[in-house]
This record gives sequence, C-alpha cells and structure tokens, in this order.
Amino acid sequence: MPLPENIARFVARLINTMKTESADWQMAHQADLDKLREEKLVAEQELKQRLELMEIRFKEECKRARLEEERQTENFTEFLASIDDMKANMLEYYGAMPKPMALMIHHHAAELLKDAWHNPDARERLRNQSRFTNLMLAVTEDLTDLSRDGAQPKALPEKTIAFMQNKIE
Repeated sequence: MPLPENIARFVARLINTMKTESADWQMAHQADLDKLREEKLVAEQELKQRLELMEIRFKEECKRARLEEERQTENFTEFLASIDDMKANMLEYYGAMPKPMALMIHHHAAELLKDAWHNPDARERLRNQSRFTNLMLAVTEDLTDLSRDGAQPKALPEKTIAFMQNKIE
C-alpha cells in the first residue's frame, strides 16, 4: 500500500507548489494586474459612451429618414394630383379627344413619374425625370397652343401624342 500514499503526497506537493508559484506570480505582477483591471474599466466606460452616442445618432438618423420619406410622399402625392389636373384640363380643352386617350396620357405620365421617383438606379431615375419633364412640356405646349388667339382648334394634343410615340425626346 505504500504506492498510493506516495502518489497522494506527490499530488499534494504538486498542488502546493502550483499554489505557491501562482501566489508568487500574482505578488510579482500585482501592479500589472491592477493596471490591466483599471484599463479594462476605462475601456468599458469608453465603449459604453460610444454605444450611447451611436444609439443617439441612429435614432436621429431614423427620425430624419422618416421625415424625408414623409416629405417625399407629400411631394409624390402632389405630383399625382397635378397629373390628375392635367388629365381634366386635356379633357376640357380637347372636347373631341376620346377619354381613353386622355386616360392613356395620364397613365403614361403616372408611370414616368413612378419610374422617376422610385427607380433604384440613379442614372435611370434621372433619365425618367427628364422624360417626365419633357412630357409635361409637351402637354403644356399643346394646352398653350389652344389658348392663342387665332389658333386652329385641334382634336388631339399632337405634341403630347408624338412624345408618347417617341417621336420627340
């Protein structure tokens, strides 16, 4: 039975040696450990402050995005209403124009507006904005031509229809 007793003493000495060395190491490096603890606390505080700032910025950015979207929605709604007015004016001034033609012009304008407003590609959005503007100019020219003194009444808005047929860009 001496073997287990020797093993037990060996293990006890090993554990005691490890505890002693660990305690000695901690005593020798106590200043470094204290400094690391302090640096950790400072870093945690800095991180907490940065996270708070990021949260504030994120909330404010969300507010700005929400306000911008509301403004964009109001503008888009105003554009749609003006297209409705355009359709009503065309039906009024071009009494002989079939209603489906006015509806098609209205639809074409509304689709260009949607493409100009919602297209994710900036170049395509600008191109559609330009096309929408050109369509509105064609409609305006047609309506202006009707109001000139001595102008011959027309059955259809010719410049607008030419634009829609891609004869005018």
